[in-house]
Amino acid sequence: MELSERKKQILKAIIGDYILTAEPVGSKALAARPELKFSSATIRNEMSELEEMGYLEKPHTSAGRIPSPLGYRLYVDELMDVYDISDKDIPPIEAMLKGKAKELDRLIQEAGRLVSSLTNYASVAVTPDMNRCVIKQFEIITVDTSTFVIVVVTDTGQVKNKLVHTAAPVTKDESELLTYILNQTLTGLPLSQITAERFDVVRRAAGLSALLAPVAEYIAELIEELGSQKVFLDGANKLLRFPEYRDPDKAQALLDYITTDDKHLLPVCKNMDGVQFFIGPENGENPLSNASMIYAKYDIGNLGQGVIGIVGPTRMDYKRLSARLSHFAKELNKLIAETFLDENK
Repeated sequence: MELSERKKQILKAIIGDYILTAEPVGSKALAARPELKFSSATIRNEMSELEEMGYLEKPHTSAGRIPSPLGYRLYVDELMDVYDISDKDIPPIEAMLKGKAKELDRLIQEAGRLVSSLTNYASVAVTPDMNRCVIKQFEIITVDTSTFVIVVVTDTGQVKNKLVHTAAPVTKDESELLTYILNQTLTGLPLSQITAERFDVVRRAAGLSALLAPVAEYIAELIEELGSQKVFLDGANKLLRFPEYRDPDKAQALLDYITTDDKHLLPVCKNMDGVQFFIGPENGENPLSNASMIYAKYDIGNLGQGVIGIVGPTRMDYKRLSARLSHFAKELNKLIAETFLDENK
């Protein structure tokens, strides 16, 4: 059944009031609003029908109504006005992002912290799937004849290193030859293309060096580590300030769920475009079914895209928060382009 314009007006007003007050909204309060030129009885009837249609819910202890997840979904899809971020919002966002990080993971983690600080919600920052990340340089530093430091530098600014020990002594010439072969054979390739077959080329060129085994093991570890998405959660304790989480059992269930396995916070869609909303039950049958998440994407050129977002109760100011998040993601895109992409041209 299609909603009439009157029903949409009333639903929009209820959601607006409930976002601000966290209290059920009654027909008398709505009838007092100048933009709703309907009688209290008419509004009451429309509210009853909206409840029957699943857009409103009625708490047992109140005569008023609150929005349902279906009501919020209609709101963000059709009823929400476009929110232009205010001039006073822009300088804090840009100032927060001024301190550049030279390592992508740290930059994304810091961006998550800034979003939590900016919005006062729990934040989620997800790195891209880094299978297209490229190793720029290998270096093997000799400590003694059986102890070495393997250093790997990626095109996303990450510098990884590991202290390894060999089963037999290795000469300086052997370590320098292996370093040369690694740089000639495995640099400039996406991680997904560093296969066992390609490493066999390294093995044949380097000969029987005791360094091969620990180097091969470390490269395999790096491919697994760098090639997987990382999820950074910040400000989870900020959820406790919302009246929806005054029930300690409900609050604890949500905090346990999002902190024990960060993969629960990965958005369920691929190739996200712009800002997207995941409201209540859309998050699955788990403690997030009583919460909402707003995500915005950021791009890392040909390396793909990640997302940054917030988690909070379904009663959140979707209009204002999505505008802030969208602007933040745009500024993050600029910073990533300046810090990483320009350097790699």
